[in-house]
Amino acid sequence: MAIEPRVIVLGLGVAGSSIAATLASRGFRVTGIEQFSALHERGSSHGDTRIFRRVPHEGEVYVEMASASFDGWRAWNRMASDRLFVECGGIDAGPEESKLVQAAEELCARYDQPFEALSGREFNRRHSHYNLPVDWRVIYQPSSGFVRPDATRAFLHRMARERGATLLHDTAVLGIEACSNKVQVRIAQETLAGDIVVVAAGGWLAKLLPELQPSLLTERRVVGWFQPKIGAEFSDRGLPIFCLDADGGWYGMPTPDGRIKIGHDKHLRQRIDPDWLPIAPNAEDAAKLSNCIRSYFVGFDEDPCEMKPCIYTLTRDHNFIIDRHPLHPNVLIFSCCSGHGFKYAPVYGEIAADLIAGMPRPELDSFGLVRGGGMVTRFSE
Repeated sequence: MAIEPRVIVLGLGVAGSSIAATLASRGFRVTGIEQFSALHERGSSHGDTRIFRRVPHEGEVYVEMASASFDGWRAWNRMASDRLFVECGGIDAGPEESKLVQAAEELCARYDQPFEALSGREFNRRHSHYNLPVDWRVIYQPSSGFVRPDATRAFLHRMARERGATLLHDTAVLGIEACSNKVQVRIAQETLAGDIVVVAAGGWLAKLLPELQPSLLTERRVVGWFQPKIGAEFSDRGLPIFCLDADGGWYGMPTPDGRIKIGHDKHLRQRIDPDWLPIAPNAEDAAKLSNCIRSYFVGFDEDPCEMKPCIYTLTRDHNFIIDRHPLHPNVLIFSCCSGHGFKYAPVYGEIAADLIAGMPRPELDSFGLVRGGGMVTRFSE
């Protein structure tokens, strides 16, 4: 009987956790290493909710990944006996000329996915908590919704351990050494040997693999939670998730405890080093986020009841990085970043398994360390 390779996964955010759990389920000997605690809030994978768009406006490769992830989230719901993914519907909305909205509508039609095209006036009548400009164009997707990051990470860690993986938290990686058929990862206590290393370290990628000089930016973002006013409670179906192509780009979703969570795609454009301690949210952050509530919603308090910071790791073109190290084919790189990566969690492990097996994934060409092409469709400035 063939012995599966020994795989070391660096970083246990959603990408690394998915990869560790999936590979362990397939019989790989897996060790996962995370520099922080199990459900830490220092990276990009924490929180109560994240958006899932059934047909993402970013482009074809993302639509195909979302299709596979849609089935994957439903399977994880069954395995976890929990609602890790909640279908509450979702919209892409903005002025008639919005490229984001146009892309959402075109991709829904091309992939034969259900959607409705509405005016802002028509959508507001249907969903009374919204106050969109009446002449906006709204693309509604009934199969969109939100996923639950902390619950998902906890589920994936349980699954990985149950399938035989070793997960090391609060463990810093001091160095990576690779040769033709082996890799070594140095931590404080020892040096771990493996056949393959998967680097899924988010904003710390450049620190672990400085020789690659990846073109990454790390920026501070803050999200805020807003309470509904008394008597203005809503159900999941009463408040679809949203991407609003206005004022630089708003996004948000309902939360399981009956609030609305809002973020801005660019926020205050604050460059940070991921090793810095998080900068606590302040009045400037609150004022920024309150603009969305005042402009596009009714029935909510105008000031956030809670705020939290997170890290956006951004590539220049806003695409992911999923590739092999150019000098060491047994080093795989997964930076599923730029603010739209959590929704595809169920496919990351499948992609890693295919790459390890040498199976071609031509759809990932746009995620290479060296690539051409244009930027993905994102919010207007």
